[in-house]
Formats: sequence, C-alpha cells, structure tokens
Amino acid sequence: MKRLSILGFLVILFPFLGFPNTWDIFIYPILGLLILVQSLYLSRKVSLVTDKQEELQDNVYVENDDCTTKEE
Repeated sequence: MKRLSILGFLVILFPFLGFPNTWDIFIYPILGLLILVQSLYLSRKVSLVTDKQEELQDNVYVENDDCTTKEE
C-alpha cells in the first residue's frame, strides 16, 4: 500500500519538477504501469486473505443434538 501511494504522489508531483516535456511521454506510462501492477498485486493479496477467512468460518463445528435432560 505504501508503494502505491508513493507512485501516486510521484504522478501528482512530476509536472512541477521542471523536467522536459518529452520525458512525459516515457515517465507517465511507466508510472501508470507500475501503479497498475501494484494494484493488481494488492487485490490478489486481499482476495487470498478473504478466501482464507471464509474457509475458516465454514469449518465451524456446531452440534445439532438435543442436549436437554428428561426428568421422569
């Protein structure tokens, strides 16, 4: 998550750093690709964690037997 926010900050900051306009043609696609790869990595990581949590919740043992005592 930290890398993604750093890349976003670079996209915001880059036009104000004074680099030549021809660099924009190369830098913005590279930064965009890095943001895309990082976000796909994070979404895959989040989906794996949520799958594990759902798997743990499905394996809960519940006894369905009547446990009341009968008094005669």
